[in-house]
Amino acid sequence: MSITTRAAVCRVPGQPWEITELELDEPKANEIRVKFFAAGLCHSDDHIQKGDAPMRLPVVGGHEGAGLVDAVGPAVTRVKQGDHVTCSFIPACGKCRYCATGRQRLKPAAAVVPHRRAAGRPA
Repeated sequence: MSITTRAAVCRVPGQPWEITELELDEPKANEIRVKFFAAGLCHSDDHIQKGDAPMRLPVVGGHEGAGLVDAVGPAVTRVKQGDHVTCSFIPACGKCRYCATGRQRLKPAAAVVPHRRAAGRPA
């Protein structure tokens, strides 16, 4: 059964966050669905919205939060429905070998968010 939720979505870098309703499907293999009780947009979200962080778009912001596992997909073994969880930011460009294989946590730290000089050029 799908559910409807509200979310802050960045569709195009440089454009404001859009508050919209999204329909969430049941979790697929190795996925969970979290009912957030607290979440917020942070500096990482700001980098995405400004275009400083390489990210596949559209993306839902407010990734740092806390809630309960609402549903689990097949093959999920580490958490169960009703477990308390916290979430944090792991950027994924979708292009490098780590992100393309779902292992974005292995990206070298320097590749996560490029630093910018005042003129907007990569440092």
